[in-house]
Amino acid sequence: MEIKEKERLMLVEKKDHICELTLEILDMAHDPESSLEIRKNVTTILSELSTIASYSDSKNRDFDELENAANLIFSQLDLDNFVIAKCMTEVFCNAVNSIRFDFTRKGFKLVLPRIKNLNLGVNINR
Repeated sequence: MEIKEKERLMLVEKKDHICELTLEILDMAHDPESSLEIRKNVTTILSELSTIASYSDSKNRDFDELENAANLIFSQLDLDNFVIAKCMTEVFCNAVNSIRFDFTRKGFKLVLPRIKNLNLGVNINR
């Protein structure tokens, strides 16, 4: 499927919005009182990525690793040990910001990062 210039711009705008949301998450990551806002931003990011993926010709649209990272963040946010949630938010934010678009004449492909955080003893890869 060929991507029109208007669609390319929309995709880039969505990627820029994701970056803005991750910066907000990183600003809030040290504050346990911000868990609801972090959840909302992570959920919005996953929604934006889903929209982006719908335009992709790539077979690599599997966001399971990102969804697993989001679920791990959600499960840790309200616990007394907020350190794991903070570290995982950093991993998640870096991962979603490192997603690449490879535009071609026929469309574009998503290049998704692998998520692995050995420092926490957490491996989210399949």
